[in-house]
Amino acid sequence: MKACLCIVLFTLIHIKSGYSQDTLTYNISFPNAVHHEAEITFQIGDVQNRELTAIMSKSSPGRYAIHNFAMNVYNLKAYDRTASEIPIEKIKPDAWRFRDFGDSLTIKYTLYANYANGTYSGIDAKFAILNMPATLLWMDGMHQNPVKLIFHLPDTSTWKVATQLIEIDSAERVYGAPDLPYLMDSPCMLSDFEVMEFNVGDPGEINIRMAVYSDAEETELHEFVKMTKAVILEQKEVFGEFPDFTDNTYTFLCGYGPGFYGDGMEHRNSSVLSAPIALQGNKEKLIGTVSHEFFHVWNIERLRPASLEPFDFAGPNVCGELWFGEGFTNYYGDLVLCRAGLLNKDRYINSLSRSINYFLNAPGRKYGSPVYMSEMATYRDGGSRNDNNNFANTYLSYYSYGEIIALALDLSLRTGFNGVSLDDLMQAMWTKYGKTEIPYSNPDIQTTLSEVCGDEEFAKDFFERYIYGNEAPDFAALFDKTGYKLIKKNPGKSSIGFLRLEFEGDTARLLSPPLVNSAFYEAGINQGDLILAIDDQPVTSYPELNFIIGTRKVGDEINVSYSHHGRLQTGSFKLKEDNQYVLIPKEKFSIRIKEEEMTLRDAWLSPGTGD
Repeated sequence: MKACLCIVLFTLIHIKSGYSQDTLTYNISFPNAVHHEAEITFQIGDVQNRELTAIMSKSSPGRYAIHNFAMNVYNLKAYDRTASEIPIEKIKPDAWRFRDFGDSLTIKYTLYANYANGTYSGIDAKFAILNMPATLLWMDGMHQNPVKLIFHLPDTSTWKVATQLIEIDSAERVYGAPDLPYLMDSPCMLSDFEVMEFNVGDPGEINIRMAVYSDAEETELHEFVKMTKAVILEQKEVFGEFPDFTDNTYTFLCGYGPGFYGDGMEHRNSSVLSAPIALQGNKEKLIGTVSHEFFHVWNIERLRPASLEPFDFAGPNVCGELWFGEGFTNYYGDLVLCRAGLLNKDRYINSLSRSINYFLNAPGRKYGSPVYMSEMATYRDGGSRNDNNNFANTYLSYYSYGEIIALALDLSLRTGFNGVSLDDLMQAMWTKYGKTEIPYSNPDIQTTLSEVCGDEEFAKDFFERYIYGNEAPDFAALFDKTGYKLIKKNPGKSSIGFLRLEFEGDTARLLSPPLVNSAFYEAGINQGDLILAIDDQPVTSYPELNFIIGTRKVGDEINVSYSHHGRLQTGSFKLKEDNQYVLIPKEKFSIRIKEEEMTLRDAWLSPGTGD
């Protein structure tokens, strides 16, 4: 691995100093940005092959599903060295073959991009976010060729360029990448953004650069930067050190406001953070994405599953470790905010209550383990979908599943082993597999867990029950040892469960599939059905529905009439007890908290020792 790192370093130096004949060159211009188009020219020189195939990616770093990026590529033409047009053979929906072009090939095409977030690309008169898998064709068999990008910005714009790509000529807006994997992992933001910078670690160790496109006042921007620094320093305490960044610089590409879509996407030396809401007045909502994505610079960017190596841009990698890579990151995202003082402890505990409720009441858990749900990411992570599915009943997000498993493991270690926590496991995994960039597998996590806690049987049992199996941890017992009570939120109160309804006059339409064992599932109602009456009363709003159910007791049988494909149907269901739980500090019950319980709570939720 050290040899590979040396090769990459040599290539970066080579890119900055000049180009060889095997350098691939992209020219990107925006003559019709107002209608979300870019014109892209792809030049391949010194060609040795008589036949080449250009491909548009179907997957993107940080995403684990299939995407149809090629559908937004059109006006595709190809030329030889004399600028004569040559024929193109489309061999797949996202692949084109070229022959008889001599020793060089130039490809030109138009890209439509109107989804500015961390996965797709978005171009507007005021800004552009380019995620490379959604933007650039690439040449099959040339993954190791160095790459040069030249941006031709609109004449009337005040755009600048922010990216983790290697800056070659800032005046001419020329950037480089050592190879295709680095290029595809390097998003760009072009706009009149504000740049805020600060250093963390030892003097000058790491430079954090925030390129922020928003309408926020300068004081708001400075406050957001201050919050970001607190997050970064607290996360460093989990792993004990910062990773190495190219040029010791990490870049946040932030786009907030109209024209952007909600997303966050991690990359090796940067991340994209986008939201349709303004930064002004929403810092507390947006800082959570900052926390999640920066935690990835350790967990999944360098501490990386073997199933994601090498990353396949032509199709998704099936990864059974996303419960750890994404789910544990999800857990630390909010926990770090709490430790850094950016999230009130009571609010954090309330958020854990919601996560536990989702986990305990999700019917999908019985269909598979965290490993299984991780492997299902191909169909769930924002991928293309052509038909309806039953995922509401058969799937549990590996983000949420992994978060709950991380919580259970953290509390199990803290309450079962003196001075041991999930932080120790993360540090050990970082030292063994992240810092050295040796890809890991699920058995490697189990082995490391046994080394951290010194109990091989505990690690084996935990993995068999909660990682390869789908058991629910005993959260009531675990939280009791930290001074919290997990109790029923509304004991004895009847409930119809969670429903997504659209009210239409005196009727209500069910917008989502009914959950297994829910009232509507029991009554035979399906997504799209029109509810005409419940307990012989029309339902016109959620308050009306709650009033109807609130007047009846657990166990009462309720009649319902509904329309299914235009035909009147009747059914019934029995009311069940509200299945929601809530975490309450023992002190609110006037229960005296033991000293050891408060010590565990403080160690779990209090800041680390970072400055």
